[in-house]
Amino acid sequence: MANSHLALLKDRWLDGMDRSGGVWGPALSNWSIAAKRERKENGKFLIAFADDYGLGNRINIVTSTLALAMATGRSLIVLWPHTDCRHTNHGDCDPTSINDLFVENETRAQWGVGSHAHAAISRCRDDVKRHAKPLKRWAIGEEDDRKTAVHLMTHRLGPEWRKEDPYLCTYGFFYWGWALTCNQYLRRAWGLDPNAGNPWAEFGGLMSWLLGDARASIVSRVHKALGDKNIKCDVGMHLRRADSLSGDGKDQTENLKWKVHLEEALAGLRSPNVYIAADHESKKTKWMLLHYLEERADTHILTLGHDTKAADRKSRSGLLDALAENFILSSCTTLLPRGTGASTFHDVAVARAAFQQKWNESRAASFAFRRKDRPARPLISPALCADLDRDASNSTS
Repeated sequence: MANSHLALLKDRWLDGMDRSGGVWGPALSNWSIAAKRERKENGKFLIAFADDYGLGNRINIVTSTLALAMATGRSLIVLWPHTDCRHTNHGDCDPTSINDLFVENETRAQWGVGSHAHAAISRCRDDVKRHAKPLKRWAIGEEDDRKTAVHLMTHRLGPEWRKEDPYLCTYGFFYWGWALTCNQYLRRAWGLDPNAGNPWAEFGGLMSWLLGDARASIVSRVHKALGDKNIKCDVGMHLRRADSLSGDGKDQTENLKWKVHLEEALAGLRSPNVYIAADHESKKTKWMLLHYLEERADTHILTLGHDTKAADRKSRSGLLDALAENFILSSCTTLLPRGTGASTFHDVAVARAAFQQKWNESRAASFAFRRKDRPARPLISPALCADLDRDASNSTS
């Protein structure tokens, strides 16, 4: 009975998800055919090392590598290994694998590792340990290589690109990921306007196509918050490093500015549904905001059912909560702009919302605004096209 209930929840969830790929749909369909051929013939592969940074950055590197695979006709391998967080000092430990979070869909994409790739994976993993990324094994050899990124904006990429290298690796959030989706030659080849597009919705389309099938354990968490009738989330908030330091700098205290921002977002709304996600450096602020919402008679607080504190991102259940939170945030009509610093987790939710809710670029970008000083540079891949355009202009002036 429990399994049939989960199946029903999953069907309802998938019915509301657009996994067409959006503007990338035809190109992704063509790539899927090419990727299956490369797998069958043990041909050309891209290996995405999604084993560092947080959940948002892992999603970013996988989606970015899909863009490169789509441009070059290579099949995709995803390395997202789980780690026993009890026996490691790694700051960004992840006790889940990609298969714990998402379902591999054979009709769209496969990301499994075949035995034929083990030698190449070992060599690239050794490169990572030595902080060396020789060009012969990596899509781009240098981190943050903006000159290469500007070059990739005009490079005529295709199946002939580095065909002598059957296995190429990707890692981190290198600039090639967004440079590809800014490439005017590729956009023309894919039937897109070479000079226009909504980068947030475009990234959301790629991501939803590849990672749209969440595990039943994620779906059940989303429905605990939104309910079987799919309650609408009116206002969503993601708190990252929101707590302030006390006067002596020893303790974390709540940051009252977020109450002001939340009040602004709730102004004029009747009986709003609100969801708050928070990291471990924001739990004091989250408790303060939840208390404030509880005192509002007309406000409904959406929770995962055990959502009284920040998610523990070093446990499997905590990571499942985190991904469920991201899906919930992306369903909200309004997302509060992120706070101090950048957050790929926040940007991923904005991109998914832009795609699923058909937000225009200015609406999506407004939710990624950093209040501290100026609009923060987005971290998701296609959304840096404007930065690269400015770099290209500066380099020629």
